[in-house]
Amino acid sequence: MATMQIQQLRARAEQGQPESQFLLSQICHQDRDLEGMVHWLLQASAKKLPDALDALGHCYEKGEGLPRDFVAALAHYDRAVQGGSSAAAYRKGELLYKSQQGPANESLIRDLLVTAAAADFVPALRVVGYLAMQHASSRNLGMNCLRRAAQGGDPVSSFNLGWCLLQGWGGADAEGEAVQCLQRAATVQYPCAETLLAPLQGVQLAPHSQLPQERIEWGASFSLYPESRSVDHQVLSADPAITLFKDVLNIVDCAYLIFLSRPYLKRADVIDPGSQRDGMVSDVRTNMSTYIPFGMVDIIARYVELKIIRETSEDLMSSEPMSILHYAPGQYYRPHVDYFDPKLTVSKGLLEDGGQRTASAITYLAAPSVGGGTSFPRLNLSVPPSAGSTLWFRNSREDGQVDDRSLHGGDPVVQGEKWVVTKWFRVSPTRYLEF
Repeated sequence: MATMQIQQLRARAEQGQPESQFLLSQICHQDRDLEGMVHWLLQASAKKLPDALDALGHCYEKGEGLPRDFVAALAHYDRAVQGGSSAAAYRKGELLYKSQQGPANESLIRDLLVTAAAADFVPALRVVGYLAMQHASSRNLGMNCLRRAAQGGDPVSSFNLGWCLLQGWGGADAEGEAVQCLQRAATVQYPCAETLLAPLQGVQLAPHSQLPQERIEWGASFSLYPESRSVDHQVLSADPAITLFKDVLNIVDCAYLIFLSRPYLKRADVIDPGSQRDGMVSDVRTNMSTYIPFGMVDIIARYVELKIIRETSEDLMSSEPMSILHYAPGQYYRPHVDYFDPKLTVSKGLLEDGGQRTASAITYLAAPSVGGGTSFPRLNLSVPPSAGSTLWFRNSREDGQVDDRSLHGGDPVVQGEKWVVTKWFRVSPTRYLEF
C-alpha cells in the first residue's frame, strides 16, 4: 500500500472508523509493530467489529503483542461469533477442543465447527471433513466437506479426499477424481501424494463437468474423538515391557503430521552428560527434529495424537508434546535412554514438569525401504519400521527406578527416509495442556 493511502487510512482510523482501524492493525502486524497492532485492534474491538474481535482473541491465544490469556481469547472469540465471524467460530472450537475442557464441550465444539464450515471457512471444512470421514454414518458429510475445501485450494483436503475415493467410498468410477485430487496435492509436494499416485498411472481423469457437486447436508452427527478399538499388537518383551501396536495410524494421519511439522525441522539436539547442558548438537544423533507444542497443535493433530494415546492406554495429561523426527539416508540416533539420568544436575529442572519419563511411544509415519530400525542392544532386539505402527516401551521399573535396559537407538537409514512421531509419558500431569 502506498504511503499516501496509508496516511489516508490512518486519518480515517483516527476519526474512529472501525474498518480502517482494523486494516491499519493488519499493516502494523505485517511491519512487526505489535504495539501499534494491538492499539488499533483494541480501538476496533471497542466498536464490536467482528474481524477485530477475532484477531484480538488470536493475539491473546498466541501471546502475540499481549500476555497469553486463554480465558480472554475465548471471550473475544465469543463476541466475534455473536457478530457473525466464521473464523472466530472455528478458532473458539479449536481452542476448546485441544484444552482439558474439550470432552465436556463436545456438542458446543461440533456446532462451532459446523457453523464455520457452513460459511465455507476452509480450515473448518478441512476439519469437519477429516472428523466426519472416520465413520460410515457421517462419511458422506465428510467427503463433501473435503471436496468443497479442495475446490477452495486446500491441499490437505485434496489428499484426504483422494485417499477416501481410493477406499471405494465414492463409487466404482471415483478413481479419476481421486487422481485429480492427489495431483493437486502433489503439486505442492504434500507428503505421500506421489506414493498414492504411483499405481494410478494411466487412470483417465474425470472431466471437470462430471465431478460431484453435491449439496452438503449439515444435520449428520459426527464424533470428535477416536473410538476405542482393538488393533493387532505383538508383545516383543514382557520385562522390560515392549509392545508393537500395528496400524495405529493410516496414511492420512501420517501425512498430516509430516506436513504440519516439516517447515520447522532443525538439527536434533541432546543432553550432553559431560557439560551437563541440554540442547547440545552432537554426533550422537544426526537426524532432524521439531516439536508440536500446544500452540501449534490443531484439531487434526490432536485427533491423531489421541489415536496413539488410545492404543497405548497412556494419559494425555501426563504426556509431553509430540516430537517429530526425520531421518534422511545415512542419518541415525545412536543408542540412548529416554529417561532423565537422576545423577545429572541438568535433569533436576527437567524432572520438575511431571517427574520422570515412564514410557515412550514411537510411531512410524514413513518407513525407509532399507535400514532405519529401532534397536535395543541390551536386549538383542531390533524392530523394523512400519508406517502407521507404534512401538511402546517402558523406561522405568514398577518401583519407579529407571531401567537402563530401555537403551535404544535409531539405526542408520540406508535407502529412503524415515519419519517418526514420539510421545513421552511422565509420572504425573505435565504443563503440556496449558489451558
